[in-house]
Amino acid sequence: MRIEIKLRPAEEGTILPFNYNYEVYTQILEKIYLVSPELAHEVETSHADHFTFSRIMVRKRELLPEAGIKVLSDDVSLYVSSHSGELIKAIAEGFLDDPLLKIGDATFIADNVKVLKEPELKDEVLFSTLSPIMVRTVKFVNGRMKIWDLYPGDEMFFDKLRKVMLMRYSAIYGHMPEDKEFKLEVLKFKPVRILVRDTYFRSSLMVFRYTGSRELAKFGYETGFGEKTRYGFGMVKVIDSEPRREDRV
Repeated sequence: MRIEIKLRPAEEGTILPFNYNYEVYTQILEKIYLVSPELAHEVETSHADHFTFSRIMVRKRELLPEAGIKVLSDDVSLYVSSHSGELIKAIAEGFLDDPLLKIGDATFIADNVKVLKEPELKDEVLFSTLSPIMVRTVKFVNGRMKIWDLYPGDEMFFDKLRKVMLMRYSAIYGHMPEDKEFKLEVLKFKPVRILVRDTYFRSSLMVFRYTGSRELAKFGYETGFGEKTRYGFGMVKVIDSEPRREDRV
């Protein structure tokens, strides 16, 4: 289940910081706590990622390299998605009860929350990321273990992504999907680096063709592809044909 939250800047000339994932995550949790403290505690303490969210979509903007994104449009959009309808309902009600979203010095007001129609997912789907996909591994460097962020060009990326998706699916549903196989053909990709609290994560915005398990396609659509999806990684949308101008990464 997926919702679109329309957010209006509280002030003209609002500047959205470049790195806001953790602030959005904590405030989504706060909205859930307003409606269902038990559900919020379960989501916050779970090892599984039960939801994901998009980048904040600013249609008309000006990039200020030293400050952030100057919002020139009347509103911006935030998408939130989950396998749990109960969780999405709590988030939506939380924003209706308390419509403020504060990011750094910027304040936004939720004017509208809309449930989006679920797409039909076939054996082959063309996806575009709404937030970058993050996949990690551990490597030995100079005799020490080091966490290594992977890009689609890395040999281990797809194998690691498949293992992550299976582990996350099993953690939430308690069993493996009937069909475990899928393939990705990356048509476009752009590396990005995002600060979450005090750690930078390297990840990938991309357009890719997905082929294989419908169960994992649905799971990826609902909860995100890759790791750390609760922090705003891995959200995708379905596109119907070859990448168009608006689907650029």
